[in-house]
Amino acid sequence: MDNPMGSQDNASSRKAATHWELEEEKELISFLVTRKSEAGDTMSFKGSVFTDAAIHINRLYPTQKCAPKSQSSCKTKWNNLKKTYNASDEHGVGVTPETSGTWDIHTKVHPQPKQFGNKGFPHFDAIEQLMLTAARAKFMTHQPHARKVMSASVAPSSSSSMPPPSSMPT
Repeated sequence: MDNPMGSQDNASSRKAATHWELEEEKELISFLVTRKSEAGDTMSFKGSVFTDAAIHINRLYPTQKCAPKSQSSCKTKWNNLKKTYNASDEHGVGVTPETSGTWDIHTKVHPQPKQFGNKGFPHFDAIEQLMLTAARAKFMTHQPHARKVMSASVAPSSSSSMPPPSSMPT
């Protein structure tokens, strides 16, 4: 029987699931590193970058477990990787039997870092390159003093008709 409202049932309207292998995640990060100049202060890329990333990954990995990568799945994966990066470190927390009770209490309130109790985030170093670039850019953009210091540290050109500041009267 046709639905008079024209809506589809839930099963047919859902997007196909995308599964990410570790190597595919590494490739996404590597691709984004090549396009980091197109990202904003928070390493947020435009949709066209994620479209290009999906095409790139689908070419490299033509046989995937689930649906091929899409702009949406690449963007979602990148946002999740950033969240994981912010909740992790390179080596893990190092939970011991003595600290496990405290760790359990902490991860009930903050579940994101739970997986890093005794192991690090495998993409930490790669994402850190991007995030440090973003932090530097944000610092330079939002710190007027830093811009002044940076511009003052640039040597004046020899063709300048003005004397150096030290020889100017005060």
